Amino acid sequence: MKSVRPFSLQVLRSSVLVATLGFSACKPANSVNEIRVDHVAKEDAAPPAAAPASLPISGSALPAGASVASGPTMPSAPSRSMTALPGMAEFVAATPTPKWAPPADWAAQPLDPVRKGTWLAPAPATAAGAKPAEVSVNVFQGALGGLLANVNRWRTQVGLPGDLTDATLGASVQNLSVGGRPAQLISLDGPDGKSLEGVLLFRPDRVWSFRMIGDKATVAAQRPAFKAFIDSVQWQD
Repeated sequence: MKSVRPFSLQVLRSSVLVATLGFSACKPANSVNEIRVDHVAKEDAAPPAAAPASLPISGSALPAGASVASGPTMPSAPSRSMTALPGMAEFVAATPTPKWAPPADWAAQPLDPVRKGTWLAPAPATAAGAKPAEVSVNVFQGALGGLLANVNRWRTQVGLPGDLTDATLGASVQNLSVGGRPAQLISLDGPDGKSLEGVLLFRPDRVWSFRMIGDKATVAAQRPAFKAFIDSVQWQD
């Protein structure tokens, strides 16, 4: 009996070891992998990137509205958005603002750093559905490509082709004086009910842009007021 007990104990121990190994072998082979995959999946499932904040927008990046003067964007007022180039705001700030006398019924709008003046000119009461026109004043360093390039850009803003040449430009431009300095008046009527009245004044190192754009009925009614505004300009440089 004493000789059997050690043997039985050894067998018992062996049986327990085999059972333990057998139990481990019965575990699913991929159990550890599954845990690892779950962990990777959670890392990969990063929260979607936040959508970029919508930009204001406002829409015509042109010289005539060279700055994106803000102000209540009325349904009728043309959108005016412009990307300020490096140094533009500093140049505008360093340029003296002329004295002028806008009509009393033009609603002044807040300015951004690259615009000298912005107003909304009311639509005539007799024009059903007409909306206010936007009047803007900007000053740019350099010549912005010259008179032809600027007139063609303005033409595209009212739906006309920007295809004038030096030979055909003269029919769209009238010479006038702004504060004793020579300038050019441009009047444009587009095919889709939009019109533009603008003045460009070129100096050796800069160009001034005075622009009114909006519904044809409003621009037509406001042309005399726009002309009076231009006549009121007094340069401070």
